Amino acid sequence: MKTSEEEVFSHILICKNLEKAFEFLQEKYAGKRHLFYQKDEFLIDDASHVVKEAYIAESENKYLILIAKGYRVEAQNALLKILEEPPRNIVFVVVAPSKTAFLPTVRSRLLLQELPYEKVKVQSKLNLKNLDLSDIYPFIQANLGLEKSALKELIQAIVFEAINEQHLTFTALELDHFQKLVHLADLNARAQNLLTSLLLTIMQRKRR
Repeated sequence: MKTSEEEVFSHILICKNLEKAFEFLQEKYAGKRHLFYQKDEFLIDDASHVVKEAYIAESENKYLILIAKGYRVEAQNALLKILEEPPRNIVFVVVAPSKTAFLPTVRSRLLLQELPYEKVKVQSKLNLKNLDLSDIYPFIQANLGLEKSALKELIQAIVFEAINEQHLTFTALELDHFQKLVHLADLNARAQNLLTSLLLTIMQRKRR
């Protein structure tokens, strides 16, 4: 199988959704030697671990995949030389949601690629006009493990569906309450509490 240019040259990969980037790279390098380094923020200690791994001799290409929302300046400086002149058979793939996460010195040394990501519209699949307690409980149980951003999107999607698709009307106080639920999701409030409050409010409103 012919190896593409992007598979033999270290490069930066930009993708707004880091989970999708991880899935894409996991599949892409499934048959090759690869190691992932996933962090919220890439620190100097993380850079040290990567450098040590890079200097372990390899007979075939080894892909060191760094994924983070942000990279500390000192971490990038620590990686700069090895990114510019990687050891034999070492390929770096450095992933972030934006190219502004990197210093100009890092960007100038690596190829820059983008992984397009189309945001999938979130849908609750609930019948909000005929919402019942028997619908609410299993829905909440199925969504207990949502991360903060996904929970916010789900709350906003339910409110959108209730108003724009099911044509339910709410008081100003109720709409304000929905906004507060979104804010609480941003503060890492429990999904169970937020979804229960939201769905009970909708259920009570549609019965008036």
